Amino acid sequence: MEKEESEKVEQLLKEIERLKKVNSALMDRVEGRLSSGKGPFSLFEKNVNLASQVKERTIELEELTLALKHEKNKLSGIIQTLPGSIIIFNKNFHVDSSFDTLLETSFIPKHGLVLGEVVGEELSEIVKSHVNRIDKNHEVVLFDFFTEINGREVSYMCSVSSRDLHQYILYIQDNTEKYMQDRVIKNQEAKILQSSKLASLGEMAAGVAHEINNPLAVIDVATESLKKQIKRNNINNPSIINMVNVIESTVARISKIITVMRTISRESPNFHKEDVFLMDIINDVFALCAEKFKHNSVDLRLTIPPSMLKHVIYCDRIQISQVLLNLLNNAFDAIEGDKGAWIHVGFVDNLTHDYIQVENSGKRIPESIVPKIFNPFFTTKEVGKGTGLGLSISKSIMENHLGSIELAATEHTRFVLKLPKRSSL
Repeated sequence: MEKEESEKVEQLLKEIERLKKVNSALMDRVEGRLSSGKGPFSLFEKNVNLASQVKERTIELEELTLALKHEKNKLSGIIQTLPGSIIIFNKNFHVDSSFDTLLETSFIPKHGLVLGEVVGEELSEIVKSHVNRIDKNHEVVLFDFFTEINGREVSYMCSVSSRDLHQYILYIQDNTEKYMQDRVIKNQEAKILQSSKLASLGEMAAGVAHEINNPLAVIDVATESLKKQIKRNNINNPSIINMVNVIESTVARISKIITVMRTISRESPNFHKEDVFLMDIINDVFALCAEKFKHNSVDLRLTIPPSMLKHVIYCDRIQISQVLLNLLNNAFDAIEGDKGAWIHVGFVDNLTHDYIQVENSGKRIPESIVPKIFNPFFTTKEVGKGTGLGLSISKSIMENHLGSIELAATEHTRFVLKLPKRSSL
């Protein structure tokens, strides 16, 4: 019995020893597989490593997403505070994207449209003209754009720049309020300057009148004395009689010029409208400029129907004379030196308004500067020849008369003064 038990124990010890050897062999085999990168244990380990890497990258991606969202919100906040619209377009002038804050204007960007359909053909053409310059010089182009929306004059401040090789950025900001404020300030400055000029001119005219009137009075008295002697002595020499008549008419013309110069050069202290003969205003103005035009071979033409020679217009005589004289001088400056130059003054009326037209033989004003011609201090004349105040002041005067001054669409340059009749007020 004991022997049997001893044999069983010995067999168990042998089995245990065998199992140890098998286990050792298995462990060696597993370690060999792990070190060689083969086997299910290696795959598991790789999966664990890959999962760890994915988790790390996911955390990084979430952090980047949060940072990107934060930057996007910052950018969105900045864009929302911009007082204008940003429009991104490509080389084919198709809108790729836009951010719009000009909500009550015609500039409402719509994706997929060409630029002209978004901002209008006129502005689109201006933008296109700048693109080549941007590509060549890699610069930002700034410009102002003027238009009308629902009959209201609107000013936009614009910029165009290159985003990359294939896209451009157009920024449009409504600048109307500032533009109007600047124009009011410039109008006030122009009026102050004009008043100063008129005051200086008035003082000069008064001084000239004083210096000239005395000698003129002597000449006038002497002429009258000559006429009496000719009559008393029955002198019938045509040459002498003609000479005396020329002296007399010249004295009268000089006196007329001095009187008109003193009248037109003074500022009307109080706006005063009254019935005035149209021909009186025309004669006053022609007296100041007709001789200069004739001397420079500019044909001054007047077309008024005989029935209108006694026509009365309702206006401030001094101010309308100043406007008409300014238009004539502008016309002269525009065509001085041209062959066959002429200036035409015409008059028409209807039941409600009187129209005075001043046209010259020069070419019509370029469309590009037409919106600016009534702006204070805008001038196309060379330095020292114009201040840019004439048309601006004339526009204010006509508006005070509840009338207007307009540039007509004709072959030549023609300005039209429109004055309401007393009966239509």
